[in-house]
Amino acid sequence: MSVSTYDTEKINTEDYIDTVPGIDIMDSRRFFSEGRNGRFELRAFITRIRHDSRRELFNIGFGVWDQTRQAVDDKIQTRNDDMRLILGTITVIVLEFLQNYPFAYVYAEGSTLARTRLYQREISKILDELPGDLLLYGLISAEDIGFIKFRRGINFEGFLLSLSNR
Repeated sequence: MSVSTYDTEKINTEDYIDTVPGIDIMDSRRFFSEGRNGRFELRAFITRIRHDSRRELFNIGFGVWDQTRQAVDDKIQTRNDDMRLILGTITVIVLEFLQNYPFAYVYAEGSTLARTRLYQREISKILDELPGDLLLYGLISAEDIGFIKFRRGINFEGFLLSLSNR
């Protein structure tokens, strides 16, 4: 993949056991957004509901780390003009996870509809640069359509990623 990314650092997932009951944190990373508005620590988590029968379904979430609250705030806008770098970094995190768990599906959506649309626009810009074995689907809830292969020009409510070598 030729998309630029930030360097990431693994975070010990056991540090979060008491803060998210009922959720298994499968992977946790931190990286820094740097730009015109400063330097922000971001954290990304791949999680799974502990007692869900769909053991292959995971979620990726990320946002600005609030050191005081010891929590991620996924509503903050850094406005550092580095969304492409951030999404490239998240994509690499998901790809590495899928390589370790090739049976997995990883779901993602924005914390708001506007943010989901922003992610969709940015994904559309790098769609041709994604690895060929990465499958990307978009969610359409209307009329129970569900997940379809990601295409430019369609509004999606969320995204699902997996590997084609399943």
